[in-house]
Amino acid sequence: MANTATLADVKLVLSAPVHIHTKRSGYGKARVAFVSARTKFMDRAAATTWTDTVEAARRLHAEAKRADREREAAASRAATDEGGEA
Repeated sequence: MANTATLADVKLVLSAPVHIHTKRSGYGKARVAFVSARTKFMDRAAATTWTDTVEAARRLHAEAKRADREREAAASRAATDEGGEA
């Protein structure tokens, strides 16, 4: 990876979904890892800490997507159950 940040990487970090309410342990762990990586980058801005922050942001985005899919699936199952269809 190059030592320069791409705008896509910056956007990924800035838009990291740190305020999602879910009980998914994977999301919680990814959130903690992201906040830790971001804090390390803020304390010591370097190419390695930036790379770690971007990777943590990618994992957090992936976990947030999984949580959204699970929430949608649960809502779909609930709607099916309420409608009396199996």
